[in-house]
Amino acid sequence: MKTLPSKSSKFKKIAITSGDPDGIGLEVTVKALLQKSISIKKTRSLFILFRHQSQTKSQKKYFDLLDNHCSRFTFHSLKEALAFIDNLKYVFKVPDDLLIDLSLTASSAEWVLEAAEACKKGILDSLITGPISKKATLVLPKKPVGHTGIFRQLFPKTPMHMAFVGKDFNVLLATDHIALSNVEQALKKGEFKKSLKNAEIFKKIIKSKKKVGVLGLNPHAGEKGILGSAEKILFKNLNQNIFEGPLVPDAAFLKKNWDRYCLFVCLYHDQGLIPFKSHHGQDSGVHLTVGLPFVRTSVDHGTAREIFNKNIANPSSMRDAIDLNLKLIGATYV
Repeated sequence: MKTLPSKSSKFKKIAITSGDPDGIGLEVTVKALLQKSISIKKTRSLFILFRHQSQTKSQKKYFDLLDNHCSRFTFHSLKEALAFIDNLKYVFKVPDDLLIDLSLTASSAEWVLEAAEACKKGILDSLITGPISKKATLVLPKKPVGHTGIFRQLFPKTPMHMAFVGKDFNVLLATDHIALSNVEQALKKGEFKKSLKNAEIFKKIIKSKKKVGVLGLNPHAGEKGILGSAEKILFKNLNQNIFEGPLVPDAAFLKKNWDRYCLFVCLYHDQGLIPFKSHHGQDSGVHLTVGLPFVRTSVDHGTAREIFNKNIANPSSMRDAIDLNLKLIGATYV
């Protein structure tokens, strides 16, 4: 067993919330971790897995796989695990392939909230999330919608946007979980300008010198006012050195544009996610929350309860979410 040196340098603490316990989150998380060499020395990182205690029995096969791949130390609270981590230098023969396993009784949404609060306080360094249902987050006191709703409650004055990193193109959503009938008004009230600022941050994250393509809202991007006036108002002062638009929505994602723009700003949820998921599939691509003061990456798919515990879920999106997270926090090895 390889162990850490007695004076091991500092490492990043990365939370992985495995998602709803009746979904495929734990399966894809374990499969993704099996594809990686878990080594604190190489990555300067330690994974902390959040999952439900009932899964010890209901999904035993995945813990058996983990135990053949790494050294899994189980705790029953984040506080207990952090106390152990803080004293690692005093622990005899700490394995280099250490994985912290949190066996919890709380709900999947509460894990996300706890991990995000720990990231906010600087106790944890970054967050990787598995899939949870929108219904799951509604059990929280303030009833946020989805992961992004939780983060927005923690940072109410910080504009943040859902973004998706794909093999062939990237998207950022100017608006997300709001009714289609409310999109235009939200854009005019400031969401459009906020999304452009976060698009510039996204552009820096992916280190690209290409322009950002910004889609129009109406068919044919409004046809110069014939099919709607939103574009004339929203794009009036667009910085043409950074952005290009309004792009006609039904032609924006043609293959010739993939290399032309570093990302596409889409004005509502399905305008961006239909082409992104149709092309990349639901088993690839990474969800990134732009605007958070810490790195959060996520799978780009849902809980897929219909295939729960059937051992057929594709872990590619979780693997990519882990890789991107390590890259963005400056891991020395991916």
